[in-house]
Order: sequence, then C-alpha cells, then structure tokens
Amino acid sequence: MESLGDVWDFSFFWGVFGFILKLVAPFLMIIIAITAVGLLLFYVVQAIRNRN
Repeated sequence: MESLGDVWDFSFFWGVFGFILKLVAPFLMIIIAITAVGLLLFYVVQAIRNRN
C-alpha cells in the first residue's frame, strides 16, 4: 500500500491554502469588524432603551 505522500502533493496544497488565506484575510477582517461594531451599537441602543 502506497503512502498518501506519493499520491498527493501536500506542500503544494498547503502553499495554495496559505496564499488564499493571505488573500482573503483582510476582507474577512473587515466583515468581522463591521459585524462587531454593529452588535456593539445594537447592545448599546438596547441598554439605553431598557434603562428608561
């Protein structure tokens, strides 16, 4: 039985995965930041409404 190292080129796959991750990471961080700010504003508005 042959090992998977002979069938798949894992170094190439990890290289491509790292490249895609480096390409997508800034956009992903922007989406996460917008979501976090939106949730923070939502909870602040909700806390102010519940106070009165």
